[in-house]
Amino acid sequence: MEASFPRRAYPLRRTNLDKGAFTMKLLHTSDWHIGRSLFEFSLLEDQQEIFRQIASIIEREQVDAVLISGDLYDRSMPSAQAVSLLDEMFTTLISRYRLPILAISGNHDSARRVAYGSRLFEQSGLYLAGGFSMQMKKVTLQDAFGPVNFFLLPYFIPQQVRLALEDSSIRTASEAFEKLIDQNREQIDPNERNVLLAHGFFMRQSHSSSAKKEQPELPQCSGSETSVGTSDLTDLACCDGLFDYVALGHLHGAQSAGSERMRYSGSPLKYSVDEANSQKSVTIVELGEKGELSTRQIPLTPRRDLRVITGTIEQLCDPQLASDDYVFAQLISQGPVLNAMSRLREVYPHTLGLSFHQTLPSPSAILSQNPASLPPEELFDRFYQQVQQGELSEEQQKIVQSTLRQVSQELL
Repeated sequence: MEASFPRRAYPLRRTNLDKGAFTMKLLHTSDWHIGRSLFEFSLLEDQQEIFRQIASIIEREQVDAVLISGDLYDRSMPSAQAVSLLDEMFTTLISRYRLPILAISGNHDSARRVAYGSRLFEQSGLYLAGGFSMQMKKVTLQDAFGPVNFFLLPYFIPQQVRLALEDSSIRTASEAFEKLIDQNREQIDPNERNVLLAHGFFMRQSHSSSAKKEQPELPQCSGSETSVGTSDLTDLACCDGLFDYVALGHLHGAQSAGSERMRYSGSPLKYSVDEANSQKSVTIVELGEKGELSTRQIPLTPRRDLRVITGTIEQLCDPQLASDDYVFAQLISQGPVLNAMSRLREVYPHTLGLSFHQTLPSPSAILSQNPASLPPEELFDRFYQQVQQGELSEEQQKIVQSTLRQVSQELL
């Protein structure tokens, strides 16, 4: 479908006065996770504030369209407050700035709920792709250089493609994705500018042995090298020559996926302790003539930062350090600390949790938000440290390892 909109609240930008060239400027974001809580703290107010910043960036940058690459909500059955906040954001962008919004469902969303009313919403410029379909939804916008085609691919799993094509040979996520792209080649004109929105664990990988040394590292994420959450690693190589930009969602860190034309925008807020050292942002994408593309990140400033603090209980509870930030405390202590959490919350009302250390931990020694991802030995070691306020002896470590081996053998 081709989209036309009433005159914007601001004119199309001229970026090259010598050539009189215009560009289409896009704001790429993802993983809003509206309704998320950080430990027991609701983030709805924090999300509302960060959305105000995003709206301000849209106005300041004179953006032409907003791309949201999945995970609008944090759960498949969002709360009434979460639905209201998303409605407020969409209404603001469309009514105030007269912007088209293109959004897809992610693995945290309910595909049916995201797709609800989508055909009606398109009349206002809100394009939602929720449910899986072998034919991707196509939305075409116009600028001075002609059409820009957007292809909306919601989160999918290989089994959906395998069943749709009745092809039992499709086993991997990469095979399913390649088949899906093949099914859409007739509507993808490589001579025009094309943009793909997708949600999952994607990476542009090199298949040739000669290019092995130049193959980029896997995206930074919390997961194994082959999967993140429910999403398996999917090769983007079949997108070469078809898409000028691939707008990805699922990983919470802003980064490329093996090519500067294939990027994750990252989440707008820190949603776990292991994201404490990250800088959140939105990605601005500018499309010129066919083949011309530039991207840059604009940082976001949260209402409350998320930090890891380290020191003795006396050091951390210094009243001069009082902060409303979300903090996770790494306490240096040789023994038990009575009422540690309540004492910390007198200085830091939004203390998330704490861990105990006998010596200063390394910068990377941040408690994982997902204990299931830790090796059993490490998990038991941390449990022992918190309960006994001390390290396991060598003899105790041998006993733990022996016991875990026996349990593992019995489960096989």
